Amino acid sequence: MSAMNDLPPHLRHFVLAHEPVEPVRTGRLDLYLPEPAPAPAVLMIHGGPVPRDRPVRPPEWPAFRGYGALLAQAGLVGAMFEHAFVDDDSLPAAREDVVRALAALRSDPRVDPERVGLWFFSVGGLLMGSFLDPVPDGVRAVAGTYTLAADPDLDDTDLPQARDVAARSSGPLLLVRPEHDFDWITPATDDLLSACRAAGRPVDLIDVPGAHHAFETVDDTDEARDAIRRSIAWWVEQLP
Repeated sequence: MSAMNDLPPHLRHFVLAHEPVEPVRTGRLDLYLPEPAPAPAVLMIHGGPVPRDRPVRPPEWPAFRGYGALLAQAGLVGAMFEHAFVDDDSLPAAREDVVRALAALRSDPRVDPERVGLWFFSVGGLLMGSFLDPVPDGVRAVAGTYTLAADPDLDDTDLPQARDVAARSSGPLLLVRPEHDFDWITPATDDLLSACRAAGRPVDLIDVPGAHHAFETVDDTDEARDAIRRSIAWWVEQLP
């Protein structure tokens, strides 16, 4: 086994070669900045729960550093931060962190406040429903990559689930689906898509053959690299 494979999946190298971009820290945001400014921006929302004692925090994970660099090189501001999701009880606080991060991002003079996207990853998808109905001011598009669209444990809480609200939401919506995602994620995604089809609500899909959860650092394949490129291209198209 290689030294790279000895690392946990979220700390392995980003599988698409790219020129790194060093982010600029502004408050709690790491901004990957293009030229010129102001520019449209994509706020990345990580998954979890992330234990408080984990030494490498989400803004430093290779996937987000890779995506941030690629967004900047495509002419968009890539924005990354850490929210408070450490367990189910902390999800409301994490949601408020996303609200504050979005407001801070839109107020930054290097960002076009009317052309912003929200990109949810993994179990961070439990926060996505809160930003689909209604979609916040300035948000033009929403995406979820191997995202958890619902959790039965949250059905009786005040946290809207993407599975339930996506069909009545508006604006572009993208889901990126690895073929071999976790079996506790796939059913909620299928339910979301079924509800959207029944309502005539379009959803863009990027299916990733042979890929797994966190494919950007797990699957060193052409299919994974193509999905990364297509995801960035989708954002460029939605935030012209």
